[in-house]
Amino acid sequence: MGWSIRRLNRAQAINGAKTYLEIGVETGVTFKGVTVERKDGVDPYFAFDPATLANDRVRLHALRSDAFWASDLPLAYDLIMLDGLHTFEQTFRDFLASLSHAHARTIWLIDDTVPSDVFSALPDHSQSMRHRQRMGIPGYAWHGDVFKLVLALHDFFPTLSYATIINSGNPQTLVWKEPRAGFEPVMNSLEQISRLSFFDIDAHVARFNLVDEETAFARLTAGFAKA
Repeated sequence: MGWSIRRLNRAQAINGAKTYLEIGVETGVTFKGVTVERKDGVDPYFAFDPATLANDRVRLHALRSDAFWASDLPLAYDLIMLDGLHTFEQTFRDFLASLSHAHARTIWLIDDTVPSDVFSALPDHSQSMRHRQRMGIPGYAWHGDVFKLVLALHDFFPTLSYATIINSGNPQTLVWKEPRAGFEPVMNSLEQISRLSFFDIDAHVARFNLVDEETAFARLTAGFAKA
């Protein structure tokens, strides 16, 4: 998880983030490592005692993200990490909800956006592990079908730019507010996107904007320089 901390702190250095939101805190490793002044974390089942971290600038909410968004708890956030249920539907809903609490300089980091194999791309964790074990495939990689969110970003959010990092850690997608030149939807159907499988990724791989970490942050920096 060190790559998440590194990338989030690099993003903070670019936009000077003072408010941070993390959906899917679990053990709190990433949350603890982010050097932002005010932090909110959301997880229905923290894998640690949240009272050990909470103070007047750090809030930990033992809620499902849908309940969090529907409450009066959210702030306006400069930096947002989405690392929840590993499903397209929930991550897409979290992203849409976060737009109401973002601004022109908000940066998002979305986790698990490129599955490593067909088992990793299954949205159900127990099913993913069961099939991997049955086939004798080693490892515990699980990304779910969050990859579909990147294709939804491509087709339905012309005012947002993004880059998907594929080296030096888990695949993640940086998102920021910058209109994309030459915007043109490819599938133009959320239903079609929702039905994609791991085996459809190759046909759409160009739309993931796969780059190394340095290139991703160079693009982010250039985007902020235009603002």
